Amino acid sequence: MLNCIVIDDERAAIDVLSNYVNRLPQLNLLATFTSPVEALELIRTQAVDLAFVDIRMPELSGIELMKLAGSRCRFIITTAYEEYALEGYQYHNIDYLVKPVPFERFVRAIDKTQSILRRSTESERPGTADDYVFIKTESRIQKIELNDILFVEGLGNYVTVHTTRGKFVSLLNVKDLEEALSPDLFLRVHRSYIISLGKIDFVEGNQIFLDNETSIPLGDTYRNQLWTALDKKIITGRK
Repeated sequence: MLNCIVIDDERAAIDVLSNYVNRLPQLNLLATFTSPVEALELIRTQAVDLAFVDIRMPELSGIELMKLAGSRCRFIITTAYEEYALEGYQYHNIDYLVKPVPFERFVRAIDKTQSILRRSTESERPGTADDYVFIKTESRIQKIELNDILFVEGLGNYVTVHTTRGKFVSLLNVKDLEEALSPDLFLRVHRSYIISLGKIDFVEGNQIFLDNETSIPLGDTYRNQLWTALDKKIITGRK
C-alpha cells in the first residue's frame, strides 16, 4: 500500500483526487493540503510514498516543492498547464496528469508508479539480474557481459552491440534487445538506440554522452522515460 498526500490550492481539485485515491485499495490517503509549505513539513517528517501536487500554488510552486523534497517521496503532477512536463521529470516525478483528470488516466498513473517502485526494489536485491547474454553472430554464439555493453545500435533487422571489448553484429532488431535486457540497466532512448544507463556521462539537450565520449541522440518520445530512469540518481540540494 502506498501512503499518499494531495497538494492543491483549490479545494475542488483536492476533492476529486481524494475520491480517486479512496477508490483504489492499494492507496492510503494520509492527508490533503492547500498549503505546500505544510505539505513539505509532512514529507520531511513522515513516510510519504507518493504526493499528487499542483504546479501553480502560492508560497511554493509544485516544482519548487519537488526540489526541496528531493528523494523523500515520489510525485505525480496534476495541473491544467502542460508546459511544465519536461521540467517536472527532472525531479522525482513519475507522471503528469492534466486537469480535469479522468479516473482511467489516474489508474494508469498508479499502475505506472507501482511498476517503477517494484523495479526499483527488485534492482536492489542481489542476484536479480543475469550478468551476461548470448547473441548469434555470423559465425558463432557470442557471450556478452552486460557490464561491457555501452549501447545497442539498430539498422533494419540487424543490431550492432557496442561493448568495451568491440562490436558484435546480430540478426536481431532493437525491439528484440529491448525486451531481453533489464529495464533497470538499459533504456531505449531513440528508435535506433538502447543505452546502458550506467555508462551515461552526461545529458545535454537532445544528446546523451557516454563514458567513451560517444554521442547518442535522444528521441522526443523517449525523453520522459529517460528522466524517470535517472530520477532516483539525481541529487537535489536545498535552497
